[in-house]
Amino acid sequence: MDKQKSIEALQFFVTGLSEGAFVHKVQGQIFKAQGFTKLGEKYIGHYTEEMEWVEKFIDRILDLGGEVKPRAVLRPH
Repeated sequence: MDKQKSIEALQFFVTGLSEGAFVHKVQGQIFKAQGFTKLGEKYIGHYTEEMEWVEKFIDRILDLGGEVKPRAVLRPH
């Protein structure tokens, strides 16, 4: 795979994982607020793990000389 395609693939994963991680973080906070502390902490743990992967992918994009593009995935309601 050439460098540009690698950067594009990594950017795709950064965007998708970031979005998924945020959902886990919010849901974890909701569970904790509802009194489901252990479940909330589990979801927040998923957020932390996913964000560690995001950081690795961002580092690789930068190593390849790419530009990280923070973006949201827009979905129809």
